[in-house]
Amino acid sequence: MLILFVPATATVSDPCNNYTALDQPWRATNAAALQICDHYFIWNGWYRMLYNGMSVRMPESCVAMCTCGTDITLWLNGLHPQTQDGIVTRGVCATYAGSCCYQSVSIRVKACPDNYTVYEFVRPNICNAAYCADVNTITPTNTLATVTSSAATAINISSDPCNISRVLDDTWRSVSMGYSGNDDTVAEWSGWYRLYLQGRSAQMPEWVFYSGYVRCGGYSSLLLGGPHPLLKDGIVTRDVYGWNPQYSSYRSNPIQVRACPGSYYVYRLVRPAVSIPMPTYCAGIVTHILNPVLEN
Repeated sequence: MLILFVPATATVSDPCNNYTALDQPWRATNAAALQICDHYFIWNGWYRMLYNGMSVRMPESCVAMCTCGTDITLWLNGLHPQTQDGIVTRGVCATYAGSCCYQSVSIRVKACPDNYTVYEFVRPNICNAAYCADVNTITPTNTLATVTSSAATAINISSDPCNISRVLDDTWRSVSMGYSGNDDTVAEWSGWYRLYLQGRSAQMPEWVFYSGYVRCGGYSSLLLGGPHPLLKDGIVTRDVYGWNPQYSSYRSNPIQVRACPGSYYVYRLVRPAVSIPMPTYCAGIVTHILNPVLEN
């Protein structure tokens, strides 16, 4: 079996100051297999691996299969560079079929001055395979540089959120969509959002109406843990709950919700709990009104 990788576009500026924080504890070398596959993740540029907010590095030795939240484990075949080495190239081995290095590919790696490492990860063309994080290398984190984000952001001012919300129109958030490698923990959330699906107004599904599992483009779907508010309720706080294919349920970070004139809702979305594997906020089109926003 051949494992192919597609290289990402190189970052022009110093990657120590321009990276995406990848805080995904499910990648830990002591984590169970969840059948997550990095083939579907949209890799772009440089990444810093974290474990619950603390710096962590890739393992430098063979990692057993069915750990790191996946089946085929990916580990660094060589020593990490020193700060003075600059950007170096290292091999990544895939543990598979009884071999610690069934296939190898190259990535770029750089050691940064504040005792952390960044990686220019590339996309594996096989499933299920994922980059591992060695729990034996966890170190305290001093600061995080400004990270890149794929989420729309909102202007954070003290105004009616119905008037300042930004559009969040991602087709993959639909409850009818399957897993496509998205993860809302790597997005930088700020302010209020109005959900759309292909230009149609949408809303977060409510937990009580989904007894079965939905994906919503990620591995763990996030649903609203209570009813949507009415206009007269103003801004309310709601819990958020999630499911994953292992039929495990999670409680994420709470969000704020407001009903707006015109029968729609806006949400102050926040970064989901990193303990949830690749969570994504779901969106659905409501064809019948369960909780009329115009009621007063």
